[in-house]
Amino acid sequence: MKDQFEALISAVRSARRFRWVALMVTWSVGILGVLAVLLLPNQYQSRAQIFVDTRTVLRPLLQGLAVSSQTQDQTDVVRRALLARPSLDKVARNTGLYKRTNSPEGADRMLTELADRIFITGDSTLGIYTISYSDSSPAMALVVVQNLLDTFVQRSLGAGRADTQSAERFLTKQVSDYEARLSESERQLADFKKKNLEMMPDQRGDYFVRLQGEVASLQKVRTDLAVEKRQRDELRAKISGGDSRGAAALQSLPTSQEIQAATALDVRIRDAKRQVDDLLLKFTDRHPDVQAARETLHALETQRAAELGTVRVTNGAQSESSSVPVDPVIQNLQIALNGADVQVAALETQEQQSAARVAELHQVLTTGPEVEAELARLNRDYGVTKVQYEALLQRLESAKLSNDADRSEDLRFKILDPPRRPIQPVSPNRLLLLIGVLVFSVLIGGAVAFVLALTQPVFFSKKAITAATGLPVIGVVSRARTPRLLAAERRASFTYASIALLLVTAVTVTAVFNYPISKLLQHLVGLDRI
Repeated sequence: MKDQFEALISAVRSARRFRWVALMVTWSVGILGVLAVLLLPNQYQSRAQIFVDTRTVLRPLLQGLAVSSQTQDQTDVVRRALLARPSLDKVARNTGLYKRTNSPEGADRMLTELADRIFITGDSTLGIYTISYSDSSPAMALVVVQNLLDTFVQRSLGAGRADTQSAERFLTKQVSDYEARLSESERQLADFKKKNLEMMPDQRGDYFVRLQGEVASLQKVRTDLAVEKRQRDELRAKISGGDSRGAAALQSLPTSQEIQAATALDVRIRDAKRQVDDLLLKFTDRHPDVQAARETLHALETQRAAELGTVRVTNGAQSESSSVPVDPVIQNLQIALNGADVQVAALETQEQQSAARVAELHQVLTTGPEVEAELARLNRDYGVTKVQYEALLQRLESAKLSNDADRSEDLRFKILDPPRRPIQPVSPNRLLLLIGVLVFSVLIGGAVAFVLALTQPVFFSKKAITAATGLPVIGVVSRARTPRLLAAERRASFTYASIALLLVTAVTVTAVFNYPISKLLQHLVGLDRI
């Protein structure tokens, strides 16, 4: 490591012999580099920032109605369209860029460079986009950005209107289709109901529910009928005076007709007895009227005994001369019996009707469910079609409103930062380039000195001579310098440092004031008029 360090020190001391050559080379390279950097053409950038509502109209309108497809953002499509050759050709013609070239090859190269210097960036989520363009002329940069902005707005607005109109046309067609399907569903449903009118389910439910209800109703009617018959038999037993206990007793009870007939005969017998009593008050037993009346009474009693002998006497007369009216208890029992007979007859009628309905439901049980299933299918199809039709009709109205709203450019676009004429160039970065020129010139000067030192080597130590020749060094002769020589060396070192510092200062000042110096220099050589 020590040997390598000594070799480096020797190389530096050897190269130091050519420091003035290195300084001149550094100055030469520095001057040329600074001039080259200052003469580089300035690039001015104009930019504009715009807010774009890039949300398409078709996808929100179809949300919930159709599967949304993944489509490319329309602003990206417009950006690609702006960088296409037809659009660039239009911008070049509007801005006069074609005046910079006189050949088709030059025009083609110019369009390629134009596309490379146009940048359209932004965030589609926020909808904020930036259009920028760099040119050697600030006026040209402004004009190009303004043309690009106008084209961007026109094409995006046209794309938005076309999208809205396309959505409206699509929804109009879908509404027409669903309207036809809705009419067809309504016609099929109406025809089916007309064809199966008698088998249509009602508020009572389907056939199974109705059948269960009718069976339950029939059982209830039969239960009520049994209770009413039991009450009727009890009333008959009370009227006839018998005991209602036992099956035989129930079978021997008189019917309501028999009780009514017995009651009528009892009334006639009672009247006949009253008539006999009245005649005996006037005539004797041998009087023909009395005998005729007794014969009539005997015939009635015989008829009563022969036909209705088992029926209890329904009047309270115990003697032939008694004129006691009809027993009110019997009369009430007879009224209750009449009501029981009416109720039994009504329940029997209800039983017959309910049994008929149950039998009818059993007969249609095989076809009724099929009718109900078909009716449910038709109603389901009709309901789905109706819901879709109403939703599409509502979306169509929204599309029409959106189409009217899109006619206003402010609803979709808002220029946040309009393009301005640039004052300061954005490139080249002369400060960085000039620092690089300074460093490069110093490195070139040092490289020249090092190369010269390698071509004209010298020895600075006994060890170097021994290593180079392989011979021992007997002695070393020192050099003595006079004060005048030392003063001259100091002046030379001062001059060298001053010249080197002057180079650094010149480059630094030029880097700080690079823009006005560059403008002046380009004006002097005529580059600003190109």
